[in-house]
Amino acid sequence: MSTWKKLEPEDIREIHKIMLQKYGGVPGEHEPGLIDYMADKPFQGYFGQDQYPGLFMKAAVYMYGFATSQYFVDGNKRTAYGCAAVFLELNGYSLMVNDDEMYRVCKNVANKAMSLDELAAWLEKYSL
Repeated sequence: MSTWKKLEPEDIREIHKIMLQKYGGVPGEHEPGLIDYMADKPFQGYFGQDQYPGLFMKAAVYMYGFATSQYFVDGNKRTAYGCAAVFLELNGYSLMVNDDEMYRVCKNVANKAMSLDELAAWLEKYSL
């Protein structure tokens, strides 16, 4: 069983709100239940096994999920980055990457040009 601190649905909504305040955009959710689902997804397990083992894989699940889906009306990629960064911070790591690199990776993830495993490795590489 995982001992990592997870994001709660209200954390995700607050991250989204902050990203919209900082960068602009339209508020709103397409389906509130999907936000709740995404809060738990990195911690899903099957037959007693962690489906997404390790801190960086869990961060990647948050980022990949929000970057590739339209859970919010606007700001999904920004929220994806914010969720991964906050989740890592909650668990003792800081994501250290410049804006250009983050933008490039978010676009690659959103376009599914980067796999979940590749994203997890990238997050680990750029976290201290």
